[in-house]
Amino acid sequence: MEKLFDKWIAVDWGTTSFRAYLIENEEVLFSIKTDDGMKFVQNNNFEETLVKSIEPWLDNKYKIEVFASGMVGSKQGWIEAPYQKTPCNLNNIEFISPTVKDNRFSLKIFSGISQRNIPDVMRGEETQIAGFLYDNSNFNGSICLPGTHSKWVKIENGNIINFKTFMTGELFEIISKNSVLIHSVTSDKILKNEFIKAVDEIFKKPEVFGNVLFQLRADDLLNSRGSEIYKSKLSGYLLGLELLGSLGFWEKKDIVLIGKADLLELYEYILHSKVNSIKSILSRDMVLKGLKNFKNKLS
Repeated sequence: MEKLFDKWIAVDWGTTSFRAYLIENEEVLFSIKTDDGMKFVQNNNFEETLVKSIEPWLDNKYKIEVFASGMVGSKQGWIEAPYQKTPCNLNNIEFISPTVKDNRFSLKIFSGISQRNIPDVMRGEETQIAGFLYDNSNFNGSICLPGTHSKWVKIENGNIINFKTFMTGELFEIISKNSVLIHSVTSDKILKNEFIKAVDEIFKKPEVFGNVLFQLRADDLLNSRGSEIYKSKLSGYLLGLELLGSLGFWEKKDIVLIGKADLLELYEYILHSKVNSIKSILSRDMVLKGLKNFKNKLS
């Protein structure tokens, strides 16, 4: 079977979602997004799930290359792609090729990154980082990827030197949906003034975190000032703790934020006056560019 010239498929396969792109000559011809994340694949039917999504792009006459990253390479995914240890250069990213039954495509799953001395791991974020470094190879500073598990990553000369993960997004989810605050933080809005006051409060007295959380509920019961206030404060308290823990990564440094627009806005709002320079980039743009970068390095 002949290889399909200049066409390939990029796959970003996470815990809750699946995205794929058909690419020719650096241009995206078609894309697809489904809810077939790792945790929803039944009976380890990973190949069947992949083929179901990319079937229209497969041809019996040619074999097409599929390059994937994300939780598809985790221990709970299709096959574990061993972590690459820091410090490491993403130009030499490792991969694993699982055996597939369908001879219309081949598959490479890229490794995540691990840190041994202070235990930490990432899987998927390295692709976004590679996407940024593709056009910014001389960047020296820190990259922050806000989200469920926010990452702060030190970059020197194109190398990941070390990183720290903070469970900021997950803690917000747990506290807002499984604690006494469940009835107080129902708003979808963030009030920037309340948000920044909460960050400043934690900066000054992080030891009161547990107490100020309960104060949110008590104030709601006694004064009912509005859910948007309490959500803003909860968000600020959690980000304040993260920023205290990541101080060495951002204080007076050049930093890049990669994530979703709403989170980027909040981080930039707090950090713009505290760092040397700051740049925000949407994560959806970096994932695809990172996979292109990995593929090009293998060509």
